[in-house]
Amino acid sequence: MEEMDIYLVLGAGGAFVATFFLLALKSLWLHDLLPLWRRWRYRGVNLSGEWAGLGNASVPAAGEWTEIRLQLQQHTREVRGQLWIRHCSEENIAELKVPLAGTLTEGHLTLGPTDTGGPASLATALLKIQGSSLNGQLIYRDAQADVVQGIQMSVHRAASMALPRLRPTVALAAPAGMECM
Repeated sequence: MEEMDIYLVLGAGGAFVATFFLLALKSLWLHDLLPLWRRWRYRGVNLSGEWAGLGNASVPAAGEWTEIRLQLQQHTREVRGQLWIRHCSEENIAELKVPLAGTLTEGHLTLGPTDTGGPASLATALLKIQGSSLNGQLIYRDAQADVVQGIQMSVHRAASMALPRLRPTVALAAPAGMECM
């Protein structure tokens, strides 16, 4: 009977080790090797990196502009990232940061809110990829003014996320606190 118990313990131990090994192998395949293989096979455009540009309303107002920055991370056709919107006018400066996720399909990038974004930070965009620029429309909710804004935007690859600080022409005579910094 003692010999049977030893074989039973060795069999159970071997099954446990084999199960653990197969689960580790599955995890390695699904989380490391398969995404690496898909990225290696992917021959499409690469949007990963930093993008910066300007946007304007359909009816632009004098002395107003919108600075837009995107930081994107791409995994084949899926894109995730952060959107920064900075709207400057003579009266105020409004800033908004929104986490976005989207997909790349037939030369167009669609971006929408992620699950981590609350109801105060909503934005969606449809952008056409034209060489080294993304052009299209962006719709976002400005929580400070409680309005939905729709703007035309154009962003280009940026060496850094720093945009030149633009100032309205009226602000040159205004005190330093009124300028967009």
